[in-house]
Amino acid sequence: MARANGLPPGRSIYDATPTTQSIAGIRATIPIVPESQDVEAVSRAAKEISSTARTDHQRIDLTDLLSQTSRESSYSEVPAGWPALLTQEASIARPMPDMVMDSQRQMQAACFCGVFPEVELAWASVDNMLYVWDASRLSVPTKWQEEQAICCAGLTKPKPNVFQQAVQHILVVCTTVEIALVGVNAKRDGNGNLEMTLINLEHFRVPSDDVMMTTTTCTPEGRIFLGGNDGHLYELDYRNRNKWLKGRCNKVCYTGRFEAFLPRWTIFRRATPIMQIVIDHDRQILYTRSQSGAIMMFDMAGSRVGSVVKKAEMPKVLVDTEKGQSRASSALVMIAPVPSSESADIHLMALTADGRRFYLSTQPPGTAVAAAPGKRTPSVLRNVRSRSAIPAPQHQGQSRSLNITVALYEQGALLLADTITENNSRVVLVARDLTTPPVGISTGSGPGLREYVTVIDRPTGGEVLAFGARALSKPLLPVMDNTIKSELATQHITPAQHFMMSCKIIICSVAAGQLAPGATYAHKLRPVDVLEQILRENRGGQLEQFFALYGAAEASAMCYFLVTAKHKSEDVVTRARGALLDTRLTGEATLPANPGSHPHPAIHNGGFYMGEVVPEGNKPEWSGGQRGLHLYLQRLLQPTWDDKLASADSKANPNSLMPNLSQDTLQELASRLRSLCRFLTNFAERKKEQRRKAKAKPISYFGHASLGHGFGQLDSRGRPNSAAKRQRLDDPVNQEEDRLREIIGLASRASQACFLVSLLISRQLPRLTSLLEELWCKKVASLSLKDVVCSKDGEDAMTQLISVLLDEHQASPGQDDQGLASQLQEGCPAYFKEDDKIYYAANAELRRAQTVQGAARQEATRAALEKLVKVARTVEVAHVLPLLAQLGAYDGMVALALAKAKALDPETVAAQQSEAGRQARERRNEECYAPVIQILKYLVNNNLQEGTGAVLNQQGGLPVAAAEEAKAGILRRATSCTDVFFLDQLLAGLVAARAVPELIKVSQAPGMFSKVQRHLLKAGGLPANTKPSLSVTLPPLVSLDSQQVSSLEMLAKIYIHAEGNDCLEAAAAVFNALATRMHGYGNSNGVSLQKRLELFQLAVMQGQSMGSRSVTSAMQTNVQLMEIQIKLVDALTQLQASGPLPHGAPTDLAVRISALQQGPQPLVDLFNQYAAPYHQWELCLYLVHASDGVDMSYVQQLWDLYLKQGYDLPSLQSQDAKCAQVFQRLQTVAENCYPSETALPLDHIVVRLEQMAAGQWPARLSPLDDYRCVADAMVKACNQEPAVVQQAYNDLLDRCGGDPSKPDVRAPKQRMRVLKSLHSVLIERRNEVERQRSYLSYQAFRTKEKQELHEIVQSCQEYKMEAQRLGLDEGQQVQQLFDELRAEVQHALDKIRRV
Repeated sequence: MARANGLPPGRSIYDATPTTQSIAGIRATIPIVPESQDVEAVSRAAKEISSTARTDHQRIDLTDLLSQTSRESSYSEVPAGWPALLTQEASIARPMPDMVMDSQRQMQAACFCGVFPEVELAWASVDNMLYVWDASRLSVPTKWQEEQAICCAGLTKPKPNVFQQAVQHILVVCTTVEIALVGVNAKRDGNGNLEMTLINLEHFRVPSDDVMMTTTTCTPEGRIFLGGNDGHLYELDYRNRNKWLKGRCNKVCYTGRFEAFLPRWTIFRRATPIMQIVIDHDRQILYTRSQSGAIMMFDMAGSRVGSVVKKAEMPKVLVDTEKGQSRASSALVMIAPVPSSESADIHLMALTADGRRFYLSTQPPGTAVAAAPGKRTPSVLRNVRSRSAIPAPQHQGQSRSLNITVALYEQGALLLADTITENNSRVVLVARDLTTPPVGISTGSGPGLREYVTVIDRPTGGEVLAFGARALSKPLLPVMDNTIKSELATQHITPAQHFMMSCKIIICSVAAGQLAPGATYAHKLRPVDVLEQILRENRGGQLEQFFALYGAAEASAMCYFLVTAKHKSEDVVTRARGALLDTRLTGEATLPANPGSHPHPAIHNGGFYMGEVVPEGNKPEWSGGQRGLHLYLQRLLQPTWDDKLASADSKANPNSLMPNLSQDTLQELASRLRSLCRFLTNFAERKKEQRRKAKAKPISYFGHASLGHGFGQLDSRGRPNSAAKRQRLDDPVNQEEDRLREIIGLASRASQACFLVSLLISRQLPRLTSLLEELWCKKVASLSLKDVVCSKDGEDAMTQLISVLLDEHQASPGQDDQGLASQLQEGCPAYFKEDDKIYYAANAELRRAQTVQGAARQEATRAALEKLVKVARTVEVAHVLPLLAQLGAYDGMVALALAKAKALDPETVAAQQSEAGRQARERRNEECYAPVIQILKYLVNNNLQEGTGAVLNQQGGLPVAAAEEAKAGILRRATSCTDVFFLDQLLAGLVAARAVPELIKVSQAPGMFSKVQRHLLKAGGLPANTKPSLSVTLPPLVSLDSQQVSSLEMLAKIYIHAEGNDCLEAAAAVFNALATRMHGYGNSNGVSLQKRLELFQLAVMQGQSMGSRSVTSAMQTNVQLMEIQIKLVDALTQLQASGPLPHGAPTDLAVRISALQQGPQPLVDLFNQYAAPYHQWELCLYLVHASDGVDMSYVQQLWDLYLKQGYDLPSLQSQDAKCAQVFQRLQTVAENCYPSETALPLDHIVVRLEQMAAGQWPARLSPLDDYRCVADAMVKACNQEPAVVQQAYNDLLDRCGGDPSKPDVRAPKQRMRVLKSLHSVLIERRNEVERQRSYLSYQAFRTKEKQELHEIVQSCQEYKMEAQRLGLDEGQQVQQLFDELRAEVQHALDKIRRV
């Protein structure tokens, strides 16, 4: 796709200096990326933080942790003085709504209660009444009444396309005799109050068949599973249409299917009700727990629809009760699936009432775990590991064991309800102790799985009956795949865990950061929340203890989170910043220990020590603060770092890319990165100032100052360091400062990339990508956020998208021209700089110029050009030039291209003869010169549509007059510039376009002739500094391509139009060099003989124009030889096709024909190698004619062979036909060779013709009756000059046989036949005199006529006397013929004399 404007790919990254950005109405200062940094530095910083934070990517399986755990170190308490991990933020305990309480007082059968944490609803059933209300605030319950007592309830989202849209959720209500589905429509008003309506779904009821359901569980897809008091698992299947005998809803039993058809009295098995149903969504496995402690496992077949299959059952997890423990304490109270992110081998956890945990697997021992979760079919239930009982926290100073009634396991946190007294429970939290590094990071055994045990800081005020994990509020950023240490890696992007509890008397809501009337709120503290409270309380020693337990890197990462997070108190931010500056906490960057400082043991033992491997670089060990920064930034970027920005929508346009990242996510990430950049910029200055002040103080100061080791002033024991050591310790600190600057650049560039991608998504990214060229669309589809930040290709792709965005924005009417440009320049200065903004304004001026005419158009175009030239480096010339051409800014087109070339190469690297120079020249041509030349070529020839020329053609081109003006303007501006590289490309473009008139005009410009000549000579393969001349032998040209040939042909034409014979001679020399160049192969490099002939002819024309006979003669010889060579090729080709070859001729005819076609051959080779061997006598005669001199006897032999060849043609039978063929051959050669004393020996030809007519040569046949035929043939051959023929006959009659090599006519009859032929010649001579009357003046004709007639009279008298001397019978008749002719001519002569 071609555009008339846009941003260029390949810009420098840090050219602009923006200060602010604007997104969604919020303005924030953008830290400036140092100009010295580039994409390479940003990429280097990204690799560094990735390597530092590599422990986040290491997978540590729960099985390994359990195997390394000792009984004594399994559990610990929160350090003294630290806040409790499970904390209530309000002490308000709100009882159940009065309506529910009143109903409970009148209870007759049963009462149940629970929570629906996913929608923050609580429920209670009293007999046949169900109450549902908002647990987060005071509200009036919504009632639902059934006919029978309600035993349990559940809530789920419905299956798609089953109910109307008003049914947002369905409530599963189980009574003692029936299971019913009730629709739920709930929405909150502007004040947050919940408005809920329950909808009767009368077609969705099914009888329970005397089974009371004890529990229900639903899936996100809307499947409903039920557990009955008969120990069986059921599913409630519902649909939008009736099934035969099943209606729209039916109950499916997955266990004991045959028992359903037997009378109940025949079933002797004791039923154990199912108390819990859980689903492992990762592995698609369903588990049930019965009241007796049996666990059943069902395979959901990896499908979200269809039946489930029972795979295994474990009647008892505990085979025997341990000594001293009651059966009640060994009862199972909870089972929970273990996420696949925590373990590949452990799949299920079971908890007993006294706090023991058992870990189960669904795979046989030794099963490979490489397959993805959900793709391994479960087959068994086996006990893998167990964990000792959780110690109960002391209650009122007394130690006791746990008595767990309700439990919940969620994301590594175990929430327990420990019954203290009747109707009173306390909530215990067991959470991972993240201060202990997991096993597997380094060699050796570790402490294994450690956990904190803590109690909620305020009592619940009742007996807890149920826990519920509330749905987490949407993470601010996507959460990567969790590991065993996930909370440390994700706490900065995910909120705290939320729970709800159902109590016997009241409903408590345990949530994070929310406060609503009538609820009690608490939350589980994350490590960063603990640090925040420690900083807020500012108690002595706790901060140091926190850094020591979590490590300097992790603690520093949390500090970075606190100082950059929103809505944090100023005290917390200030103290977190102080902690990062305190080297006692964060440490300092140091060099690694030098292994060579201590002698190797081999030396002490008398051995030879060869040294150790020298490290590649003296890389320091970063301080804890620096490593913490790496951790925090890596964790911010990791969730989106490697994700593709967009993907193709196969159902729509393949070039339309759908975004893969959320706009909210990108905006939040950009905001956090901006905040981090601001802090780091200020932090770097503070740290630098702190170092400066520390070095200015005396060493004794650091004995009591809180500055760690005083930035290298003191050693680890507090003793002063030497100056050399202080300098050595300064080096890693300086390197850390440099790395900090690179990280600031990375964070700044990443924030800008997030801003830009978010903006593109808000501007409909699919539409923008559909406007890209296919190549760029594919590149965008392959990009990740990492590529956009750290690669040049990513920057170029974003530049293209910005270009499309700006194009569309400018094309839309009524848009603010500066608003979007300012937003881009402020928000992503690394991708849209100040120069881009100016360029954008210039494009707006150009568009405005298109809408006006006259002086206003010229003024707008001039203003736009001024802006474009000012930011020429940013301009993509190819996009702008077609528009400038339409606006008539022809000089400006060239000026803009030259300005960009200068901006791209200010040091003129292109002039260097090196690889860098070559690349600079290529870049100049591609980005600057080529767009101008493409338009010029299009103006020269409309068929040459490439690049900007094609764009101009698509835009309608230019009128004829405008096109001529454009050509003249471009050439005028081009010929006046001093850019030799542009001139070279301009001349090459004109040559490629065969623009001869334009080249001639360019050569006629002042100072341009020598430049054009030099360029064309060099391009054509001739010496560039020497003007061609015929007097100087040019080096032979090798095979030339079409471009080289065009260059030399145009050079010759330029010489022709120049003044002076030296230019004409140069043109002739160029044509001659082209004609004699070597023959190439292929259609582009091959030269035909006909083309060479034309070039020789052009050289002859130049010689004729010079008036030089020597030049003309030499060139004409070349023409003759080439004509003969062409005829020779045709003749030999015909001979090859017709065959057979002459006797004794060489058999390699095809090879010789091919050699002839390669190029000009010497005359001698043409004769001896090609013509004579294959009896091409006619062409031999032509070669004789072209030669300087040949032995006449040899020529006579050639004529004999030539004439005889025609005479002996097999197709000729009669003497007349044979003679006619011979006469025709004579005429053919004479037309090409007359007059030629060498090639046309007339006396010899006359003898042979007379002998042939007399039947004496070359064979004895009857003579011809026509005595005039020979004479007529000779006169015709001599171009109607009978006097010449008469002289040949006279020479023949005068010959007396003295020369035996020459045939003679001594026989009387032969001489008499010659006399008859002479009579015919004299008649032709007389007629020739009459024909001269038409083209001679009267006086000249009379003089000529008198002379000619007098000679005819004398000749008649002489020939009469010769006839009389012969004494033959026919002599009288011949005498009479001459007398009559003499009398006739004498009469005419007398008449002339009288006049």
